[in-house]
Amino acid sequence: MNLSKFFLVILCICLPLLSSGQIRFSETLQTSKSANDTQASLFFIDFWATWCGPCVYASEYLGVLQRQYPDRFYVISLSEENPEVVKRFLKKNPTDLAVSIDYKGETFKANNTRVLPYGLLLNADGVVLWKGSPTDFKQGDLERYLRQNTKQRDISKVFKVQRIKEETFKADYTPKSDFEIKRLKNESYETLVMNINGDYVHYKGDLKSIIAKEQKLLNNQVQITPELNKTYEVYKKKGGNVTFQILDELKLDLYHTEKEGDVLMLDISNINYWDTKQIDWGKDTAPYLIDDTQIQGDNVTFKDAMYQLASVLNMPVITKGAEADNEEHDWQIHHRFFNLMQTDFQDTYGIKVSKEKGNFKVYTIRKKTP
Repeated sequence: MNLSKFFLVILCICLPLLSSGQIRFSETLQTSKSANDTQASLFFIDFWATWCGPCVYASEYLGVLQRQYPDRFYVISLSEENPEVVKRFLKKNPTDLAVSIDYKGETFKANNTRVLPYGLLLNADGVVLWKGSPTDFKQGDLERYLRQNTKQRDISKVFKVQRIKEETFKADYTPKSDFEIKRLKNESYETLVMNINGDYVHYKGDLKSIIAKEQKLLNNQVQITPELNKTYEVYKKKGGNVTFQILDELKLDLYHTEKEGDVLMLDISNINYWDTKQIDWGKDTAPYLIDDTQIQGDNVTFKDAMYQLASVLNMPVITKGAEADNEEHDWQIHHRFFNLMQTDFQDTYGIKVSKEKGNFKVYTIRKKTP
């Protein structure tokens, strides 16, 4: 199959159930080496990043499915990273899948892609049939959807080419210090954009989202007036917390009070931690794999794991009975069904879980007083 003429600078997939009606790509780095035909019934969008270890495993898994079903199934791996970064990665880690770059993160934002890996399955009419972690998409699921969706579309019609001359990509920026912050005056982001570049964590987003991420809080636990909630770009060394460096730079203070509301209460009086040998995704990879049913963590602290749980549930997580340690552990936490989550926590870690009314901290960002 030769699809090169269909993949130039930007690909647009006509998907009527998506918010914009299209998925926009800024560059296609390679076409599929496994798909045989010029038509397909099902299209799978594989959201990934080079720094995300679980994403790499998920893409390899999808590569197996692509080779097994080359005629009516088409997979595209989509990253929002600098294409030069992805090209270097592909030289060391080749794949047979089609690989494309997202146009300024439009597709990631349009599909509310906050955790990786993540995938969408669509039929020839652009209807979203399935979404979640790619490794949860089983061969039996694919066969069932293929039976239910026999209509095919030519890939040249599904993938529409459009050039954008002004779109350019700069070389990776290397920070000159352990912490840098810059105001972005003409940019805005609905959700916080976070990337890992070597030894640095890179944020782009509003101040509220950045502080919430650094403090491991839900966004609604941080209060700030609109005139102070500007958009910033932040670089920091991995492992550090730069909350107060940011606030000092911007001449702001952080105050906290307590609020009563619904919380997830964890009694850790008899906690039994896993060690760090239960999960091993290798070095320089993302520490989390989060899908529709569970959170897995490789070498992360209790506080980090509970922050991920709070984010998924959109509910503050409070502990009682003991102080959690600051050591790294492996984690596997069910979050979809509360009763199953209770049983998992109790049986695996000796943690009692309940939903109840409780007090949690709310932080307010204000200008420093003269």
